[in-house]
Amino acid sequence: MTTSSSTLGATTNPLQALRNIGFRREVALLVAILVVVVIASIARPNTFPTLNNLQAVMRNLAFDGIMAVGMLLLMVSGVFDLSVGGMFSMAGVIVGSLLKVNGWPLELAISTGLLCAALGGLLNGVIVAKVKVNALITTLGTMGIFRGIAIYIGGPGINFLPDSFNAIGQSTFLGFQFGFWLFLFTVVLFYYLMSRTRFFRQYYYIGGNQKAALLSGMNVERLQIIAFVISALLAGLAGIVFAARIESSISIAGDGAELRVITAVVLGGASLTGGKGNVFGVLIAVIFIALIRNIIIIFGIPSTLEQITIGVVLIGALALDTVVNRRRG
Repeated sequence: MTTSSSTLGATTNPLQALRNIGFRREVALLVAILVVVVIASIARPNTFPTLNNLQAVMRNLAFDGIMAVGMLLLMVSGVFDLSVGGMFSMAGVIVGSLLKVNGWPLELAISTGLLCAALGGLLNGVIVAKVKVNALITTLGTMGIFRGIAIYIGGPGINFLPDSFNAIGQSTFLGFQFGFWLFLFTVVLFYYLMSRTRFFRQYYYIGGNQKAALLSGMNVERLQIIAFVISALLAGLAGIVFAARIESSISIAGDGAELRVITAVVLGGASLTGGKGNVFGVLIAVIFIALIRNIIIIFGIPSTLEQITIGVVLIGALALDTVVNRRRG
């Protein structure tokens, strides 16, 4: 009776209800986006609130957004991947080299690039899940491997890629390029998978309590390996489409992407300890970070401050997550 009364009181107290809404990460991010948009529109009315700038923001957020969805799946299960930026670069360079240097057919080159990405993810997954090496150490090592392969194959970069390949990344629909629509498709697909399917819901149980998941019969090792493969595939796909968009395979294209991607996932509501996070939150967080990066450019702020800004946002999101978890505990 006491529990029911307290619960009823909590749900009927308007002030408490407002507090609960205020602590929802998605609502806070939406409010932050609105504030940023209003301020930037007032400060730069001729450059920020334009269709061209909106297209630029959507174009630039797509690739980090695709990788962030894969990172979310990993972080929900209690691990993460620092090698996604290296995989982004490596996959793009492999496809560019096969097309430009070796003259491979388009479909075969792209399939090979995605296969290499999947094998990289499999390597991460086996080392973490089977060998039981810490994910931080494992993916820090493979980050160097993937980056090194990209530089070894592509040197400073491979330019003037075939038009048939470039058309993939530069094709538009309703004014937005293919990368943006691929990002939206990825968001919708994984929103459905992670919220509606039994298989992907298992990742929340693994992240929440891995021992309990094992005792309930879940194949934790297999699930974690699959998550690493999916994350690597999405990173590789993003790198390939990015290379098609800019008509070049740049060996360092993904440098720093892991920081932005992890920041977006944590800011969107995921936890480094696992068990939490949703695709909608990641979508909003990716938009917020893309707006901040866009404003840095429009306002003429030195680009060196971008990494500082992203780092501050990441630390703030982690601090907020820690405080909220402590209060709930």
